[in-house]
Amino acid sequence: MNKQFLIVGQGIAGSLLAYNMYKTGINFKIISSLELRKASDIAAGLFNPIVFKRLTKSWMVDDCLPVMFDTYRELEKLLGHKFVYEKNIIKPLTEQEKQMWQERRGEDNLANYIADIGINNVGKGIKGEYSYGKITNSGYVDVPKLLKKLRKFFKKEGLIIDSYFDYKDLGFIDDQISWHGLMAQTIVFCEGYRAVDNPYFGDLGFRPTKGELLEIYCEGLQEEYILNKNMFVMPVGDHRFKVGATYDWDKLNEEVTEEAKSNLLSKLEELIDLPYKVLNQWAGVRPTVSDRRPILGIHPLHERIAIFNGLGTKGVMLAPYFAREMSRFLSVSDYPLSEEIDIKRFLK
Repeated sequence: MNKQFLIVGQGIAGSLLAYNMYKTGINFKIISSLELRKASDIAAGLFNPIVFKRLTKSWMVDDCLPVMFDTYRELEKLLGHKFVYEKNIIKPLTEQEKQMWQERRGEDNLANYIADIGINNVGKGIKGEYSYGKITNSGYVDVPKLLKKLRKFFKKEGLIIDSYFDYKDLGFIDDQISWHGLMAQTIVFCEGYRAVDNPYFGDLGFRPTKGELLEIYCEGLQEEYILNKNMFVMPVGDHRFKVGATYDWDKLNEEVTEEAKSNLLSKLEELIDLPYKVLNQWAGVRPTVSDRRPILGIHPLHERIAIFNGLGTKGVMLAPYFAREMSRFLSVSDYPLSEEIDIKRFLK
């Protein structure tokens, strides 16, 4: 295939779109500056097939989860590193919640994801006399490590340009676009929350969300499961745990705050009864969308400008499936996108 694509951004969206193009022989270059932080750089990478609030399956989980596992395992083989860690999620339940879980377990194929209810002993360090629900097909992906290794791989292949992208440098020549002398058929913006400043796509339904995350050291706390009770406590090895996360729709910056730290630690202390030490604190901005669905497609007035964004809080699970969809859409004539994720839904 002689078509050339430019991908702006090397977060989880841009990286997996590039990987799909690489697999299928599509020509591309990634433009990404190491100086720009990405939400993916600090992401916990948690994947959970259940929406606890409503006790329903996560949107498109039956389609996305198999592609997710296949894709990350392919990348483990390609890059020679482990990225996927399968761990069941344990959720403490009140008696009322326990009854609801028991009733819902047999509905809508939830039995594929709710492994057990009413566990009495799930390891050391957890407060309270709870019943527990156990979620399977869950765990986390080491996203920062994955992106770092992919960047190194793309760099070796000559497929990544370490540069800040300025929209003023984008030009149009005949039926192609140009950037610093590079010519391409299409440019695909995968900028995460920075899409709000994109002159072509800034007026879509983006509603970015700041999130903060802690890493703690807690010797003695069980490391077999991910705990979830108004937060998550995710074991990452050697008595270290990632604890998160907060949600802030107003202060959209990447600065950590004492307020978020205190909020997370107060919830943590309601859940565990062991001493701990805070090792790290991170902040990032998630590229969330008003209708909580990804945004894929071509600009309505500029047929050479495309977007792949809006993966939000479920990005680690959604990215492999929709990166494949975006790659097919860009390379296969008349390939249809679902109305739920097509950019056209904001243009009606």
